[in-house]
Amino acid sequence: MRCLIALLVLSVAAPAYARATKELAPPPPGATLPVVINRTLKPHSLQPGQPISAQLIQIVPVGPNMYLPRRAKLDGHIVNVSDHSISILFDQLSCNGRTIPVRVRLLAAAGMMNVFDTDLPTAATDRGTANRNDWTTRQIGGDEVYLSGGAGTVYDQYSQPVGYANYTGVYANPPELGKLPRAMGPFSTTATGLHGLPEFSIASAGGADTPITLAASKTNWRILGGSALLLEVVH
Repeated sequence: MRCLIALLVLSVAAPAYARATKELAPPPPGATLPVVINRTLKPHSLQPGQPISAQLIQIVPVGPNMYLPRRAKLDGHIVNVSDHSISILFDQLSCNGRTIPVRVRLLAAAGMMNVFDTDLPTAATDRGTANRNDWTTRQIGGDEVYLSGGAGTVYDQYSQPVGYANYTGVYANPPELGKLPRAMGPFSTTATGLHGLPEFSIASAGGADTPITLAASKTNWRILGGSALLLEVVH
């Protein structure tokens, strides 16, 4: 049954994205932006006002037959930084010299090793083949992705189908008819909070003009490059 669903996803979802247009268009409220931080963040190497950017992990649907390309970046700046916290305000998307404003809040974040683990097969039989197009992998938060020929279905912990995956990325099913699928990157469809970042807690999830603030329990904190954020677009 799971293989049959995967084949249906491949035949329906993938061609739609193959015809889609890459546009730097404003993502609607509720859209998710999975991004990866490209540099390690440490308190003594940062200062307020310093620019910061994160790269989209996958394409992001923003309208009928339109999506943000994977090369798009989410840009912002450090609002405050200390031995005990970091505040970041992301406020624009950029690609190919163009920029558009955006406001986001934090849904989930994961350390670099947690992100890395989502690219490893969970099944012992899969570890014997280099063809990851047929692997089963586990998302941050517990969802599992069953691939067959490069496309497949995302299942939650109760073995219910909650999304799909193909060569363009991993997606949560639309919340209702007429809505867009949500881009998830390495995260589960219901992922929240922090994963693999034990020294941090979320002091503020951000939103509108409010920065995202993480509080640190130790002074020599760091967020490694390759860590990921799952952000939700707000009004």
